[in-house]
Amino acid sequence: MDKIFLEGIQLGIRVGTTTEERSKPQPCRLDLVLQADLSRAGLSGNLDKSVDYVAILKCVEAICSEGSFTLLEEIAHQICHTVLEGFAVKQVKVRISKTQPFSDKLSAVGVQFKRTRRDLKK
Repeated sequence: MDKIFLEGIQLGIRVGTTTEERSKPQPCRLDLVLQADLSRAGLSGNLDKSVDYVAILKCVEAICSEGSFTLLEEIAHQICHTVLEGFAVKQVKVRISKTQPFSDKLSAVGVQFKRTRRDLKK
């Protein structure tokens, strides 16, 4: 299966288990890997036969900027669900990290989700 990846998306996200953490956006990094059949796009050179990753980036930015989240897991879940519902992809892998975590002994802390179309029906 073919893959599209968006790596190193840098966003400020209001995320944390305390009100103080959520009071201002925290620097986060997101990486997405999308599985889709890109053979028709490869043969034709036509964007309409591919997955518009600019639109996916805008979708990710909207999710992350519109809300306040208690857990990174919430963000990953929403991104997976929205991308699978709105785009012709078979699988989404999202990795999201806080790049300034709670301890200076860590360079990052995060989660990784992988979801398929089958997971939407659950």
